[in-house]
Amino acid sequence: MHMEKRIGILTGGGDAPGQNVCLKSIVYRAIDRGYAVLGFRKGWEGLLHYNPQDSQSYAENILNLTRVRARDIDRMPGAYLHSTRINPAQTPSDCMPAFLGAAAATPTDLTPHIKATIEALGLEALIVMGDSETLAYAAHLADDGVPVIGIPKSVHNDVNGSDYSLGFSTALGRGVRFIHEMRAMAASREEVAVVEVVGRTTGLTTMLISVLAGADRILIPEVPFDPQRLAPLLLDDKRSNSSNYAILTVAQATRVVPEQMRTYLPELTRLANSRTLAEAIAVGERERIEDEILADIATIGNRSQHVTGSGAVITEILENITGQRMLFQPLSYLIRSGDPDGQDLLGAMNFAALTMKLVLGRQYGRVVCYRQRENYVDMPLDIVTQHAGNINVADFYDAETFTARPDIIWAARV
Repeated sequence: MHMEKRIGILTGGGDAPGQNVCLKSIVYRAIDRGYAVLGFRKGWEGLLHYNPQDSQSYAENILNLTRVRARDIDRMPGAYLHSTRINPAQTPSDCMPAFLGAAAATPTDLTPHIKATIEALGLEALIVMGDSETLAYAAHLADDGVPVIGIPKSVHNDVNGSDYSLGFSTALGRGVRFIHEMRAMAASREEVAVVEVVGRTTGLTTMLISVLAGADRILIPEVPFDPQRLAPLLLDDKRSNSSNYAILTVAQATRVVPEQMRTYLPELTRLANSRTLAEAIAVGERERIEDEILADIATIGNRSQHVTGSGAVITEILENITGQRMLFQPLSYLIRSGDPDGQDLLGAMNFAALTMKLVLGRQYGRVVCYRQRENYVDMPLDIVTQHAGNINVADFYDAETFTARPDIIWAARV
């Protein structure tokens, strides 16, 4: 029986500036009100791998967040508690804790273990700071009666219910700054610069950064592109620039139009988990393996794991079409790091204050939000699982010119 009042906190999904500021503020406010705060390492994984019967697993998966330990974490980039994208309702075999039994061939729902762990630790509330996927699982727990409170954290600003997610504002500013820095390099080399921004499933942040930075062309996951149509436009952009360069921005999970994928299979195989094309030729099964690789590539935008490499592959495809060398630079991790700007500092502190208000009032199953006409409010947590009100990014994209429509600025919402 735990005599002290305890709350837990974890961060899931991609890193976002401001998350450590929010974490520190929650820790300080909670301690001032008599709570002990447990931080779970690596998102849901910390809860998954904690074994109540093994004292050693506590030290490996849980941090006692004291004032001293949290004192300077607001000055750190990244996720102080570390983070993963694991969904305990679909735990892959390689993440299955050994003490829970042999790994299954298919993903396993370990929600019963998560609930048992929260109860064994005597948590009055679990605070979950994360993206839409992380918060969707939190909503699942809330439906099962677990005392959960959510905080939206995403550089994509795509958590339904809130017009603002922690980290979004800083990501915009850093992305614009880095693209402007790439301009100088592209101009000095007189090349097309391909800049991979962010976006495993949505191109909203990439489009906004591109418009604010004045990029020439944009590629997003929602709208597949034809390299043969894009290449001459980029060369025209380059020629019309007095410094003889152009800027193409690319979201991480950008795709070639399906009817053209076989044409670019030698380059696209770098994105696939299947056997390479060279292996297919060697065993005399080219057509069958080509189909296998194409089917694998087609699922990239829907995969739960992190997607990388599309920018480099697109650069190679465009170089082969144009016969010109291009400059490639990924920005994903740079955009997610660094000091939070004023908006994200204010957002972090306000989200922390509202979260602790909910904890003190025992109002669980809620998510803290910022809404344009309401300021900082809380909503039912299951709103994050709904799609009503979400922005359809394709509506703000001109597929003929590979550019954003002017009203994309209003889609920022904050």
